[in-house]
Amino acid sequence: MDRRPEVSTRDRAILIVRLATVGGLAGALGLTWLFSNLAEAFFSGRAPAAQLPPVVPVAAAPVQKAPPVVQTIVHHSGYPPSSGGAAPRPPSQGPAAAPAPPPAPVCHSTPSKPC
Repeated sequence: MDRRPEVSTRDRAILIVRLATVGGLAGALGLTWLFSNLAEAFFSGRAPAAQLPPVVPVAAAPVQKAPPVVQTIVHHSGYPPSSGGAAPRPPSQGPAAAPAPPPAPVCHSTPSKPC
């Protein structure tokens, strides 16, 4: 008697899988039927009627002209500014000497590589 619940559970699982398979098949066939009917209704195979493009008025080409240039001359009374200290000056010393060369490398003598 211990085998009866296992057998019924197995049978129920097989039945559920079979029903799910049949339901999926029916759903796929239903969607195929729906989309084929929609395609037949909206895409009849006839070419659409030719439409003329809308009439757009042709505007005149824009004329480009230079912007007005405003020049204002300001006269200050008094003496012109002096050039005392505002201009750059040459260096007071010449270039420095070059740095010393690096020292010679230290010899690390090994039995396989004598100095």
